[in-house]
Amino acid sequence: MKVNDFSRLQAYQSYKNQVNKTPQQDVNKKVQVDKVEFSPAAQEKISAEREKRIEELKKQIESGTYKVDSKKIAEKLLDSWDRGTDQ
Repeated sequence: MKVNDFSRLQAYQSYKNQVNKTPQQDVNKKVQVDKVEFSPAAQEKISAEREKRIEELKKQIESGTYKVDSKKIAEKLLDSWDRGTDQ
């Protein structure tokens, strides 16, 4: 079989065309995202529980009984560092 410049160029063009088609097809696909919605009653309950927890923490801080769990802080820092995020 004889290989000349034209056949190599044609093979390259075919490959290039195939590679260029793939990203365009992926763009047309819709990405499904999970979504959670809470009812107004659930939102109110969550808000009330959060406010209660905040008040408890404020009282503990004011009275000097709040203790920082350094192990939990270290775990969270290491987790965020492993993921490469600043959460």
